[in-house]
Amino acid sequence: MLADDPSLRSRLVVAVVGGPSGSARCRPEGLQSLAAELGISDVVRFEPPAPQAELADWYRAADVTVVPSHSESFGLVAVESQACGTPVVASRVGGLCTAVADGESGVLISGHDPADYATVLRRLADPPLRARLARGAVRHARAFGWDATVDALLDVYTGAMSRPPALAPAKVTA
Repeated sequence: MLADDPSLRSRLVVAVVGGPSGSARCRPEGLQSLAAELGISDVVRFEPPAPQAELADWYRAADVTVVPSHSESFGLVAVESQACGTPVVASRVGGLCTAVADGESGVLISGHDPADYATVLRRLADPPLRARLARGAVRHARAFGWDATVDALLDVYTGAMSRPPALAPAKVTA
């Protein structure tokens, strides 16, 4: 994106909050080294893991949260970001497919090509589009709150209790 539009350098801040996860834990300096190799260290800000109460401030300060995971069991970062009114651009993997409502609360991207992410991020520079996704993000995140989760769990238990118990297999004795 910076190569296509050098003026972004004066107004772009990529905040990376938290430490490495997965296999990157064996090379915690990996992202810093990559930023230096790419010549973008001046726009990338690395922050240590933040207490839960401060994470909301980071999400609200962002125009968009990017979650380019290769695998994701749930997508808590995406849900937290959306709850703060920040749209999410994420990989179409694992729990992110549920955590992000594609086109409603953010954008899901198939694959990991940086050019695909850049295309979407350029599109999200449009304030009306970003505002629409931000409203959708808050709506979508409500589905993951405690009240909604408890209601869904109660529905499952109620449904299970209303069905007759399964018959145990007959025992064969010789």
